[in-house]
Formats: sequence, structure tokens, C-alpha cells
Amino acid sequence: MKKLVSLIAVMALLWTMNNSAYAAQQPDLRIYSLIVDRFMNGNEDNNKHIHNEKDDNLPYGGDFNGIINKMDYIQNMGFNTIHVSPVFEKQQKDYLGYKVKNYETIDAVYGGENQFKKLVKKAHDQHMKVYVDMPAVVTEGYSAATNTKMNNIQQTYFKDTKIIDLTNAANQQKYKQAITKFVEQYHIDGVSMYVMQDGVDAKAIFPDNVDTIAILNEDIHVEGFKHVQKLATTKALANAFKTTDQKIPDHYDANELLASDNFFMQRFTKYAADENMFPGTRIKQLMSYLMIQKMPISMTYGTEIAMNGDKAPDMHQLLDFRVDKEVIDYLAETHKVYEKYSEMFDGTSKVIYNKDGNQLIYFNTNKVDFVYNINNTSKATNVQLKADQVPKDKMLSGLLIGDRVRFKDQHFSLITNREEAELYAIVKNQGFNNGYLIAAGTIIVLFTAFIIGASRNRKKYLAERQSNGR
Repeated sequence: MKKLVSLIAVMALLWTMNNSAYAAQQPDLRIYSLIVDRFMNGNEDNNKHIHNEKDDNLPYGGDFNGIINKMDYIQNMGFNTIHVSPVFEKQQKDYLGYKVKNYETIDAVYGGENQFKKLVKKAHDQHMKVYVDMPAVVTEGYSAATNTKMNNIQQTYFKDTKIIDLTNAANQQKYKQAITKFVEQYHIDGVSMYVMQDGVDAKAIFPDNVDTIAILNEDIHVEGFKHVQKLATTKALANAFKTTDQKIPDHYDANELLASDNFFMQRFTKYAADENMFPGTRIKQLMSYLMIQKMPISMTYGTEIAMNGDKAPDMHQLLDFRVDKEVIDYLAETHKVYEKYSEMFDGTSKVIYNKDGNQLIYFNTNKVDFVYNINNTSKATNVQLKADQVPKDKMLSGLLIGDRVRFKDQHFSLITNREEAELYAIVKNQGFNNGYLIAAGTIIVLFTAFIIGASRNRKKYLAERQSNGR
């Protein structure tokens, strides 16, 4: 009987998918941001000289081959862009990669030039992008900035290391030539930078044919960057989802990149742990919300396994692929839904309700409208939408949980349990799911015919045995 129920459910799901009128368009950047050395060691041969002795401040040996081997893992969670820490030749004991020796050579410990090209090609073959974080450490021919602004984690890491003055014209010209050569040689799609001084202009230091991201950990003014991860917004998101009943931001600037942390900030998990909240639920709520946004978003590697830490190297642990996969599976399943109905990203969106952790976002498209309801509170909520918000001849069909809401008593009641999110498609009020009923009825008829046929065959078999005297 269980097999019958499962078969009915599968057939109904297939019918629904095959009759979906929703076009699966690609949303904006969905970035998985990783530290090469701390992601996965795919080739032991390129790091035989590393002698770690269990010192977490030293390299572990992660490389490009490790990223290549796990590219499906990243993509299946819903990310279409791989953002990697600096890839240039660096100081041997530097695991982060920002203390570069030159901007000409790909680090051999990571696999060198050939493996990096292989990484980029495989990503492009899988319709993914590759972004590289650009260091700005002084090497030969550059002059140093005297007005850098760093947070505590950056200060601890860089110490007396000099940072290039990227407002100096000579430095700008030299740096832009190096990065232009790098971009053209390896065909990468984007570059990013932790900007640590005021007045940096992306157009002065990066080529025009590549996307640019500025990551700001301090109150710094930049120009010319396509996307900017702002410290205030990053902290606001982390604080909104670290626990329940917190106000969720309802407005972002047009060029913002949304994230809850980065390489030089404490982990989002640390925010949740300090509130004595279960990290897995907090991360699922956060990422469900980020993935529904129409703008670029980023998740730091290891968030999917609740990697913790508030300082280096604790916050830059080696990724453990053997842990519980609750969040990983949730990201994968949520991604499938968002991908299937991703035409919602092509229209306009507007927050229509926002109170103490319960937010509704309305997506207006040319075909089907959607409502996203995230209940990041400590109790069940009931948000009522009236006919001037959703036509009363429609119904809200849940795509994540499966809830269905019809117009009753002059409103739609969107009821969600605590720490739960649902995405509704606003569709014609169909009453019962005819497709499901047809599929179920067909299976029942076929199953009944099978039982009758089997029973007749058994009776015939027993009669033959009896007539033969057996």
C-alpha cells in the first residue's frame, strides 16, 4: 500500500511539473564564496612541502582540483557563481592568500595555471561564473597607502603588511594592467576586493569587461563598482536572522550585494550561537530569504554546515563534507522550487507586510504573481490579505510546504508556523487538484485490475492443481 501511495504522489508531481507554464529563468548572482586552502584538498602532490603540524594558522592544502571535484555540490545548492580567495603566488605560510608575492603567477600550491584554467572552463561548461577576490598588498613597483581602514580581524591578519595606495595614479595604472592581463588570460567573469581605503574607483583599477564587487568592512566610500557589500546591511541581515522576532530589512540600494558575513567577519553561526538558537534553523531561514531576493546574494563556504568562529583561524575551518546535511538538503530542495518558478525574478517585487520578523514580499510578473511569506518569529502567525491585494477569484498555492489558501470571510489567511517560510503562486481557484485526482484514479483502476487479474490467475492455477490430483 505504501508503494501505491508513493507511486500516486510521484505521478501527480510529474503531471504538475509537465503542465507548469512557468519559465525557468536564471536569477541574479547566487555566489558561493570560498577560501581555496580551506575548501577541499583534491591533489596531495601539489602540497607535499606543507608541514602543518596541526597549526590552524598554516595552510591545509586545499586547491583548485578540490573545487572542481565539488562543483556539483556547490551548484546543487542553488549557486551559479563561485567566488574564490586570491589565487596568486603568495607567502608559503599564508593560508588566506592575500599576502601575495606577485600578480603574475598562479600559486603552484593551488595547482598552478593549468588547474586554474581547468576550474574556470568546467565552471563555464556548467553555466557557472568564476569571481576572484583581488588582494591589494604592496609588491615591487607599488607605493603604500597611509590612510587604510581595517577592522580588527583585518588588522590581526595584515599586521605591518603594506597595502597599495589605489588612489595613486601610477599605482592604478600598474595594477589595472596586471588585473587586465589576468582577466583576459584566464577568462574569469568577475573580481572583488576588500576595499580598505577611501576613494577607490573600480574603473581606475579594473578592466571594463569584468563585473566588480566591493566588500566594505568599514565606513568607506567607493566608486564605479557594479555591486557593493555594505557593512551596515551585512550586520542588519545577521542580526535579523540570528534569532526570532527581529525586524527584517525591507529596502536595499540598487547596487547592493546581500550577505550575512564574509572572510573578515565573524561567522553568521556565531551570531545565532550567542543567542542560544539552533544554527541549522537560523541558516535555513536566512538563506531561504536571501535566495528569494531579486538582487545578488552571497554565502560564505561552510555556512551550510554551521561553521562557527569570531576570529581567524577559527572562522576559516576546513570544510567537513561528512556532517549532517540538513541545511544542504534544504538549500537543494528550495533551489529546485525557486528555479522552477523563477520567472518571479523577471518582474517587480515589493514588501507588502513587515512586522517583527514576519515579512511578505509580492512578486508581480507578466504571467503569474507570487507571494513569499517568511515567518521568522517565535509563534505561528496569520497575515490576512484582502481582495485589493489578491483578487478573490484566485487562490494561493504553496510551493515550498504545499499550503493552499482560498478567499474566505473577505480575506486570504496566510497561516505559517514559527520559523517557517512559504512561497505562494497566485493562480486560478481550481478547487480540487484535478491532475492529482486523475493520476490517483488511474493508478487505482490499474491496481484494481492487477489484483483482479492476479486473483483469477491464482484460482485457475489452484483448479488445475486440483484436477491433476496434486
